[in-house]
Amino acid sequence: MTIQNELDLFRSYAKSLARKLDITHTDALNIIAMQRRHPNWVALMKAWDKGWRPERHELMDANEESSLIESSIRGFDKVKTTQGNIAGEPYTLEVYFDEVLISGNGWGIHFGHAPSEPAEIEKLTSPNPLDDKAFFSQVMKIAVEAADGVREAITKDWGAAAMQPDKDGRAKHPLFKDVFSAEWFCLHCDGQSDSAQLVANMWHCPKCSATPIDIFAVPFWTSA
Repeated sequence: MTIQNELDLFRSYAKSLARKLDITHTDALNIIAMQRRHPNWVALMKAWDKGWRPERHELMDANEESSLIESSIRGFDKVKTTQGNIAGEPYTLEVYFDEVLISGNGWGIHFGHAPSEPAEIEKLTSPNPLDDKAFFSQVMKIAVEAADGVREAITKDWGAAAMQPDKDGRAKHPLFKDVFSAEWFCLHCDGQSDSAQLVANMWHCPKCSATPIDIFAVPFWTSA
C-alpha cells in the first residue's frame, strides 16, 4: 500500500489494529475515527472532504496508543505463571493481561475481564478433583484473588477519569482518546448503559459482556 496522505496512513493503522484486537477492519477504522473526535470513519471522511486535517499528535499509530494502557509489568504478550498444590493436588495459575486461567489434572477454570462473565469451568475427567467441594473452594479462592488483582491493575492503568464518573455522570472511555460521555452504546447488542454501570463492569456491556472496544458514545451503526 502506497501512503499518499493521512487517510491512507489511518487505513494502514486500522489493518494492524484489526489483527491485534481480532476485530473487523471496519470496526478498527471506526475506533481510529473516534480517537480523532469523529463519531465514525464515514464522518471522518466527510470532514476530510470539507478540509479537516489531523493534528500532528493525532497521527499516532492506534497500536502505539493502545500500548499506553499497559503497565510496565503487564502487557498483551506477558503471562505470569505460578504453580502450587492443594492437599497434594497440583495446579497451575496463569495471569494474562486481562484474564486468569487456573488448571490441573483434568480440569480448568477461566476468569475473563468482565465481572458479569461467570467463570468457565471445564472438567475433562470423571471423577474429577473439582468434585471435591473443599478443593473446589480453595481453587476458586486463588483464582478470584488473581482476577481481582488483574482488574485492580487495569483500573489503575485506565485512570480516575475512566473509573470515576464526574458530577454529571460523564466518564472517559478507557481506550478511546478524549471521548467523554454519560451514556454509552454497545455495538454488539445495541444496549445502552450509563457510565456508572460500565465502570462497575470494567467497561464491558452489562447486558452482553461485550468488551470496551464495542462501547461507543454515539451509536453510529444506527445512522442511515
